[in-house]
Amino acid sequence: NVATTKGGARAPSKVAQMADVVGGEVKKTIEAALKTLTVVEFEDNSTARAFQDQAERSGLRVEEDQRRYPGPSVATRTQPLAEETPWGIERVYNGAVPNASFFPSAVTHPLCIIDSGYLLTHPDLPSDATAADPLQADPAGTMYFGGDLCNHGTHVAGTIAAIGGDGEGVVGVFPGAPGLKIVKVFGQAGSPGCGWTWASQLVDAVQRCVDSGAKIVSMSLGGGGPSSTERDAFQTFFDDGILIVASAGNGGSSSYSYPASYPSIMSVAATDISDAKASFSQFNDEVDIAAPGVDVVSTVGPPSDPGYDSFSGTSMAAPHVSGLAMVLWNKYPSYTNAEVRTALEGGAEDLGEPGRDNEFGHGLANYQGAEMRLGAPSPPPSPPATPPAPPPPPALPPPS
Repeated sequence: NVATTKGGARAPSKVAQMADVVGGEVKKTIEAALKTLTVVEFEDNSTARAFQDQAERSGLRVEEDQRRYPGPSVATRTQPLAEETPWGIERVYNGAVPNASFFPSAVTHPLCIIDSGYLLTHPDLPSDATAADPLQADPAGTMYFGGDLCNHGTHVAGTIAAIGGDGEGVVGVFPGAPGLKIVKVFGQAGSPGCGWTWASQLVDAVQRCVDSGAKIVSMSLGGGGPSSTERDAFQTFFDDGILIVASAGNGGSSSYSYPASYPSIMSVAATDISDAKASFSQFNDEVDIAAPGVDVVSTVGPPSDPGYDSFSGTSMAAPHVSGLAMVLWNKYPSYTNAEVRTALEGGAEDLGEPGRDNEFGHGLANYQGAEMRLGAPSPPPSPPATPPAPPPPPALPPPS
C-alpha cells in the first residue's frame, strides 16, 4: 500500500520518522503544486492504517495513492500510401485544415504530453520535442522520453503535431507543432507492457511540465479512484494558469475517471465519424467537451518500422482538444487559460440534447467556433453624440 501525505517544509522528515516506527519506507518526496508530497510504502494494510492514524493525529493528511493507467485502445495497423488528413482533424476544422501560414511558427504557450513517451525518430513527428523531466533526457535511461514501447504516447503526439506537407503519413491538429514537452510515466524499458503509474507520480509529472515552461498539459490516461491530493494539486495548477486536458474514460458507463473528472480539468468524450457518442465513451456531469475518438489514424513505432495505426478511445479524443488549445492560445496569447477553456466549450458544436449534456459536454470541439468566441474583434465604440448647434448670437440693438 502507498499513502500520500502533504504538509509544510518539515513534513518529509516528520513523515519518515512516523513511517519508520511502523515499518514503512519512504519511496519518494515530491515538491509540486506548492505542496510537499511524501509517498510511503507498507507491506500490508494494517501497518498503513496505523501510520495514517498516527500521521493524522499529528495534523498531516494521508490517503491511499491511486493507480492511473494509459487509456486502452483498439488498434488496427495501417500504412498510408501518401499523406492523408485523418477524418477527426478535418472535423474539428469544419472540413479543411488551414494552410501552413495559419499556424504560429513559434509558441509562447507550449504543450506537454504525459504518456508512454514520444518516438523521437519518427519521420512524421517534430524532432525538436524535449524531455520536460531532465532525468528522462538520457537515451540510455529506462524512462527515456524519446522512445515509446507502448505506441500510446506516440499516437497521441501524432494527433496533436504530425507534420504536414511532407508527402507521407498523417497531419496533426497543429502540424509540426514546435516546442513539445514530454513526460514519460508508462512503458519503462525492461518491463512487460505499458504498466501503470500512481496519482502522486502524475502530480509530479505535471509539475515537471510546468517547470519546463509548458502552459497546456495533455493526458490520455486515468483511473477510477479519486484522490484529494491529486484534486487539490490540479486545482492549484489551473489557478496558476495551466490548461489541462484529459480523456473521459473508456468504460462506456456513467462512472467517473480521474483526473479527467476533477473540475479543474477539461474532460474529453469521444465521438465517431457520424458525430455519435462512441459506445465506450464514459458519460457524466464532468464531461466538458467531445472530440473524434473512433478509428483515428496516427503515428506509431515498434514492433515494426515507424508507421501508423488506427486507434479508438477517449485517449484519441483528448489530443484533438489539447491540440486546438495549443493553436488557439498561441494565436491569441494574451488570453488566460480560463478564457481559452471557456472559448473551446462555448464554441463547440452542440450535439445530443440542446445545451450541455453528459454525453458530449458542451459539444464537438470546433476551432472556428472557439476562435469566434475568443478572438472575434470587439465592436468599435459608438461615436460621440453630435453636440447641439450653438444658439445664434443675440441680435444687436439698432443704432441710435
